[in-house]
Amino acid sequence: MPGKDRHSAAQQIYRRFPLELVRKEGKWLIALSGGADSTALALIMKHFGIDIHALHCNFHLRGEESTRDETFVRTFCQEQQIPLQVAHFDTIHEARQHHESIEMAARRLRYTWFEQQQQQHAAQGICVAHHLDDQAETILLNLIRGTGLRGLQGISPQRTLGNLNVVRPLLNYTKQELTDYLDSLGQPYVTDSTNLERDAMRNRIRLDVIPLLRQLNPNITQCLARTAENLRLSQTDSPHTQLYNTLQPHGFTRTQIIDIARHLHHPSPNQSASQQWHSTTHTLTLDRGQIILESKTPPPPPILHSETLDIAAHPLSKIDWTDKSTAYIDPTSVHPPLALRPMQPGDRFRPYGMPHGSKLLSDFLTDRKVPLNEKQRQLIVEDQTHAIIWVVGREIDHRYRITENTKQILKLTIR
Repeated sequence: MPGKDRHSAAQQIYRRFPLELVRKEGKWLIALSGGADSTALALIMKHFGIDIHALHCNFHLRGEESTRDETFVRTFCQEQQIPLQVAHFDTIHEARQHHESIEMAARRLRYTWFEQQQQQHAAQGICVAHHLDDQAETILLNLIRGTGLRGLQGISPQRTLGNLNVVRPLLNYTKQELTDYLDSLGQPYVTDSTNLERDAMRNRIRLDVIPLLRQLNPNITQCLARTAENLRLSQTDSPHTQLYNTLQPHGFTRTQIIDIARHLHHPSPNQSASQQWHSTTHTLTLDRGQIILESKTPPPPPILHSETLDIAAHPLSKIDWTDKSTAYIDPTSVHPPLALRPMQPGDRFRPYGMPHGSKLLSDFLTDRKVPLNEKQRQLIVEDQTHAIIWVVGREIDHRYRITENTKQILKLTIR
């Protein structure tokens, strides 16, 4: 893979990683088998500087392969300077003793040990490397066996098992994306040969059913995962669900809504104070925790009206200074005609109360904590010399203020 493509593959992976699920604070455990999925997860979390401690389970079920996997994991963690702990289980004996399948015994042993390690390390939880293809397989497996709405929701990104916090940060990545990522880094991994055997139903779904469905729809895994996510959202009353129910009718996509929720509920330290998203009909602005939803249908264009008043007939004490759509100025230094226009980059004026110098209008609005959507619509009134007379609805220029020497008042109104 050429150097540019390698860099692009890695950046695509990093850009989509859900840091809202795996925060950088505290320690996280990671279930590391040595396969492509968990190896990729370890490297991604390491890239973000997350404090991880790897856990590897040797179930002694695959002979030399089990030993090979453990050796690979030990070497990988040593090279990557990742702390590692390995547990050995006599899985067949455990299954016989508890009268359960080997698969169920392995699962019980694994998660019991994970819970003990979470407590011992005071960790935030354990990250496991289920990905989008696993999600699709799980949904189809549940459907074949007969399931309700809960089974069709597939694998949850986060769940609690007893006292164990289980997080799955890779559910939005396909298996191919993860292997491409490892290839871009030149990072090897091991492959479990039992995944290629058709004796298990999940393997038959992976090897036979999904390739057939992919002929009908190349994006079948993404579609199944999206269905599961939509069902999960419809069955909960979380803020995310409320956001989805509000924004989806206005044309915002599921991906956009997830991104909006992440910026709203889990802002990053480097996140801009103002963010915007667009559907075909609406614009959503997130500004300092405020959600502002607006139609893209333009309002009627405003019109500027001006009227000259004699101060003797209109004393200042009778003026309503609270009306934001009206400004009163001294016309002595104004060079007509006046024009109404949107603000532009580089616009400067002298805010009322500033006797000398000038200020960028954009800085003035930022200091006033004006939301991004309002900044984009900000109007100004200027005269023939392009001097700003009035920042509409907010401030007049200090040079055109009314003083004790004012004889006439120019009343400006926006309608």
